[in-house]
Amino acid sequence: MPNTWSWEARIFMKTADPKGLAQLHAPLYRVIEQDLRGRIRSGKWSAGAMLPSRQSLAKEYGVDMRTIQRAISDLLSDGTLHAHGGRGTFVAASDDGGPANAISNKAVMVIAEQSFSPVPSWPVLIHAIHEGLRKQIEGCRILTFNTTDKTHEGVIRHEQDALHMVETEGYSGVIMFHCGGESTLPDIQRVLNSNVPIVFIDRLPFEHGCNFVGIDNRFAAREAVEYLLSIGHTRIAFIAPGEKVSTIDDRLHGYLDAFMSVGIAPPNDLIFRLSLAKSFSRDGLRSELGRIIDEFMELLEPPTAVFVVNDFMAEYLVLALDDRGITVPDALSIIGFDDVESYLPQKPKLTTIKQPFQAIGERAAAMLCWRMSHPIGPTGTYQHVMLPASLVVRESTQPIPG
Repeated sequence: MPNTWSWEARIFMKTADPKGLAQLHAPLYRVIEQDLRGRIRSGKWSAGAMLPSRQSLAKEYGVDMRTIQRAISDLLSDGTLHAHGGRGTFVAASDDGGPANAISNKAVMVIAEQSFSPVPSWPVLIHAIHEGLRKQIEGCRILTFNTTDKTHEGVIRHEQDALHMVETEGYSGVIMFHCGGESTLPDIQRVLNSNVPIVFIDRLPFEHGCNFVGIDNRFAAREAVEYLLSIGHTRIAFIAPGEKVSTIDDRLHGYLDAFMSVGIAPPNDLIFRLSLAKSFSRDGLRSELGRIIDEFMELLEPPTAVFVVNDFMAEYLVLALDDRGITVPDALSIIGFDDVESYLPQKPKLTTIKQPFQAIGERAAAMLCWRMSHPIGPTGTYQHVMLPASLVVRESTQPIPG
């Protein structure tokens, strides 16, 4: 059986427990969420009531701020609570977790791209979005606009076309996996300015002012690299596409955080970025990974482990290493990100970070329904939901001997 490390498990074991909550067999943030929900249902906090501050709740439950935020994020995403930017968090008019206003006969567009990761996790995510929307919106019409192309320029063009359709064809909401970079930010802003709600998944195009469902990529990446450090690896490489997006930036920062957490200077000579243009073809990707392997194996101190930004590239890295007679994990330990092997028929082998793709899709659908049923709200109000991710240890990593 694989070992599974999760952020929730660590909080569950380490936090204070003044209310005896840890006696329940559930992650602590879930227990707190249910306790908060019970206060609302009992009438202790009535519709329109403002919740105590995050700091006050953290002190009351004896936990850190991140645990409180995880508990509250679920109540925000299902409409039990709503946040007014700069004012606080309030109990919604409906205390049953459902939308306060009915939604019917709405058209929704899902904009997504899978050039980097044509793997089974993508349809799982899209299916969860479709199911979530249909359950909550009567007569919902859903168009999934796949922006995949053979070049990054093509992805940008398709994303612009999709956003133009939203503007001109009467769509009432959008769920979006943003891949157009800075080139499509003006198009996104025009849609937002027209009061069409957008929920972003995986990647944040703007730091503030947008709705988002995903994971804490920085924390998850740090956990992956800390695991490698804990089994003796100190020369750990980082490999990612040469694309400036929040997901990659956060995973790079998490990689750097892990070294600083143990008092080791990050190995800046082991940070490698692939050509974005070449990464759009399988041959180009394999060639780029081969180039990087040749570069780091020529170093005076080659890496003993590699953290790859996603599983798709990690699998190709294993193939490129095999081409050169370098075995995994005997010569090099590999960690990926996503856990796409869990959707395939063969036994998973890659150590990785497991993303909750189904839950991300469900939460994104619920958040969009909330936004569509509450079109009038305070300027700047938005929600970020961070779902738990976990490190799954398998055969592609092993401790340093001795």
